[in-house]
Parts: sequence; structure tokens; C-alpha cells
Amino acid sequence: MPGLDPLSGGSSGPWGRQRKAGIMRGLVRFLTLTTSVAVPSVAAAQTTAQLAPGISVTAVDVIQLAVFAGVMGAAFLSAIWLIRQRARIASENLELRARIAELSGALGRSEALLNLRDQRAVVWDGGSDRPAIVGDLPPGCGAPDERSAFLAFGRWMMPRSASALDRALATLRETGENFDLTIETRSGTMLEAQGRKSAQHTVLRFVSLAGVREEHARLQLEQGNLLSERATLLGLIDALDMPFWLRDRAGQLAWVNRAFTGAVDAPTGDAVLREQLEFLPMSAREEITNRHREANEVFRQSLSAVVQGERRVFAVTDYAGLHGSAGLAADVSEVETIRREFESTVQSHSDTLDQLTTAVAIFDENQKLRFFNQSFQKLWDLDTPFLESRPDNALLLDRLRSEGTLAEQPEWRRWKEGLLSAYRSMKPQEHWCTCPTDAPSA
Repeated sequence: MPGLDPLSGGSSGPWGRQRKAGIMRGLVRFLTLTTSVAVPSVAAAQTTAQLAPGISVTAVDVIQLAVFAGVMGAAFLSAIWLIRQRARIASENLELRARIAELSGALGRSEALLNLRDQRAVVWDGGSDRPAIVGDLPPGCGAPDERSAFLAFGRWMMPRSASALDRALATLRETGENFDLTIETRSGTMLEAQGRKSAQHTVLRFVSLAGVREEHARLQLEQGNLLSERATLLGLIDALDMPFWLRDRAGQLAWVNRAFTGAVDAPTGDAVLREQLEFLPMSAREEITNRHREANEVFRQSLSAVVQGERRVFAVTDYAGLHGSAGLAADVSEVETIRREFESTVQSHSDTLDQLTTAVAIFDENQKLRFFNQSFQKLWDLDTPFLESRPDNALLLDRLRSEGTLAEQPEWRRWKEGLLSAYRSMKPQEHWCTCPTDAPSA
């Protein structure tokens, strides 16, 4: 039509028809993209032909449009996945950075703790037998600085502490049982040993104690030593064949050994304590209590008691302290029997020697007069109280010389020393002297 610019949208002319065909093709591509290219290519061509009659769209155009839409969709989905992955990776990186910072701080704190003064750590890595040593102990504590000398615990620790540490360390490395020990060096310094085990490391740390902590550790060590010594002593006493007992302040039995248990015919020591079965009779126990109360001294006396149906004699020793008493009874029945037999034999020998007309005098190993018969007294005309006072041999010779009943010797001192040398001789000796009756006597 006249007045219409063919470049501005007129429908007539070749230029207007080309422009209308381009718009229609764009519209077809837009409609096809919005329907996700789900319709087959022939149906799409038919639909396009119906929407825009007179415009031809080939199958190639539809395929190209479908490929383009697929590529754009894949790119869009890939972009979305990459964005999400980038956000997740960024979040993980933040967490990892925070974890690294935390581990770095923990490592720094651990190194700072390991490098503190007055402590030293021995660290085993996994199953390695060669440990790492970090830290230092005070110079005067007795622990060497050299590596091999420090690991030889028995050289700078007291034997009891070294053996206890070796046992605890072996248990720690085998079973993971932690420990805290107080050890004493050979210089008398107290150290605290701490054993810990993690998944990858075994750590033994020595910490120097000072002031109140050192005194407390020393008291703990002394208490442990006392308990160990007490257990050893009680074990020894329990193995004795002599009844032994401990009493509390109230006088009740607190502990007895196996010999005491057997003496009272009890099954166990606990039964003795539960029923308070006594070994000595009431009169003997009252005598012991009165002796402690009145004289506050150790009771030592032979007492009789019935054991397994037999009356036997025991040498009882009982000591009373501030918190109780302890007693021990030794069976001396056989000794008493032998002593009585010996006294009877000596008495019979004395009676026999006393009937002899030969003068007899017996001196003991201390040169004291132990026995004399009537003939000896009459021979030298000595009074009985003097002889019963058990004078020594030298005093007796001096008295006989002063009274003139013993002949004077040219060298008295040498002669007396020769006579007394018989006490040091292994062979019998014989000496002659002049008697008051001028008869020779040995």
C-alpha cells in the first residue's frame, strides 16, 4: 500500500515477507523450547505448519532446535551442580581451616607443656622401642641429663622406686593402665612419675615436686614403705610356730597368727577375732594387764596353758604401747623338762662330789667359783659365806696367799698367771703346790 514503509513492517513486498518468515521461525523455536522439545519432530512440523501456514520448517530445523535446547539444559543443570558443589567445598574448607587452626593451637600448647621447666617426658611412638625425651629436670634432683643414663632408671633411683616404676611402665605399655607414682632419687629428691597412653603414643612424665607437694609426696612414700614393711613383718610372724597376737586399746584381739589359731582350735583367724577366743587363761591375762598398768614395763614370764588337751609351759613376752599391745608365746615345755633334768643331774653330782674326801672346786668360763665340796672348804679353812659369794680364781689365790695357807712363790705374779693360763689352754694342765698339812695336792 502507498504510504507504508516497507522497512517498518509492511506486509507486501519481498522484504516484508522475509521479515515475517524470520519472526515466525523465532516464534516456532520459542514455542518448541517452552514445551521442552517433548513432541516428535514430525508432530512439531505439523504443529508449526498449523500455527504458521505458508511457512515451511524442515526436520533439520527441529533437530537443531532440540539439540540446542538439550545442550542449554545440560549446561544449566551443570551450572547449578557446580554452584552447589562450590558452596559445599567452600564450607568444608572453612571447617578444615578451623580444625587445622585448632590442632595447631593444641600442638603449640602441648609443646609448651612439654618444654616447661622442672619436668621431663619420655615418649614412645607406637610400637617403637626408642623413645623421644623432651624437657629438663632441676640439676640437683639427681636425674642425669644424658639420654642413656636417664633411661637407666635403676642407676639414679632408689631400688624400691625403680622396681615399682618398671612394673607400672610395663603394665602401661601392655594393657594401657595409667599410673601416678612418687619416686625417690638416690640424692633424696622426690619426683612424681605419671604414665599415660593414647592411640599412638605412650608418655612417661617426671615432674619435680617442691615445698608442700614434696613433703606430701615424701609422707606418701614413707607410708607406702611402712605398709610394705608391716606386711612383710606380719607375713613372717604368721609363719612362726609361736602364738602371736595384737590387741587394740580396749584389750580386744585385733590380729593373730596361724599358730594362735591352731592353739585355740579355731578354723580361721577371722573366727578367732569374731568370737574373741583367748589363748592364755583369765588369770594370766589379768596378771599381764596389771603389770602394764602398774609398772608400765614389758611382761616376761613363763605361764602355763592348755593346748590340744596338754598343759604346756610358754615363755610369754607382752609389750604395751599407746594404741594397744602385742604378745608372743614360745613353747618352752621341752626346755623346762631338760632344765629340770639338768638341775637334778647337777644336784646328784654335787651330792656325790660332796661325799668325797678329795678337795674339789669347779670354776666357770668367767673364772668364778661355781662348785666346792666340804673337803675343799676344810682343806683351805675357808668360811662358807666367802665361798658362796662365788669369788673368782685370782681373788681366791690372793686370799690363800694373804692368810699364809698357800706357800709363797719366788715370782708370785708369774706363777699365778701360769696357773690361770689353764682357762685359755685347750689341754689339761697340772700344777703342784704345798698344802697346810704338807701333803701334795693337785
